[in-house]
Amino acid sequence: MRIGIITAMTDETMPLYEKLGKSKGTGKVAGATVHKFEIDGNEIYLAKSGVGEIRAALTAQMLVDIFEVEVLLNFGFVGSLDSRFDVGDMVLVGAVVHYQFDTTEIDNVAVGQYDGKDTPYFHTDTTLIAKVQNQLGGILPVVIDASGDKFVASSEEKNYLRTFGAHVCEMECAGLVIASERNNVPLLSIKVISDKADESANVSFGEVVKRGLTKYEQIFPAVLKAITGENSTPLPPVKL
Repeated sequence: MRIGIITAMTDETMPLYEKLGKSKGTGKVAGATVHKFEIDGNEIYLAKSGVGEIRAALTAQMLVDIFEVEVLLNFGFVGSLDSRFDVGDMVLVGAVVHYQFDTTEIDNVAVGQYDGKDTPYFHTDTTLIAKVQNQLGGILPVVIDASGDKFVASSEEKNYLRTFGAHVCEMECAGLVIASERNNVPLLSIKVISDKADESANVSFGEVVKRGLTKYEQIFPAVLKAITGENSTPLPPVKL
């Protein structure tokens, strides 16, 4: 299987790079750094996209077009909008709303709702979620992600994102899930909480990065086994 892994920043990339072993090659493609690995007969392409929706979408498209990946994985940090989550907690993104997409002035459609859709929400692949949950024993919460090209830190901004039912927020998943849907390539996104649901985002994020609290590299072997193994029964889309 050909697997594409996308991270936004070096701090998110390095734990996976070190976990994957010896690289078979490294280069820059369309501005993104790509490392190739081979594990148990699978080709893995680890790409650092850079921060933001557009870069993330371009990197996903590049992995599909040039390396013909059959599945897309995303790992990285998210801010919390839910007080139940603590710094360092790991979650699975089940649904994504691109809260900065707004055409209400011309069509009176809900914020985040793209043309041709009847909901503001895009979904990651429920089969991949089911496989990973089955492999890990169902330990990861499945969340709704508010995604946009802005680092969110203030209580006012976080309260607005909660109106979408979102539990977390970040800056790449909308681009990734749209690219995934357009190319009919399944997407799985695993995130680590980088700050609590208050105004500590700018402080907590730096500390999490400094301490290297990614954790997802620890479960990566189980994730790889889950997605390359036997099929699991798909889960229904995350409840909104």
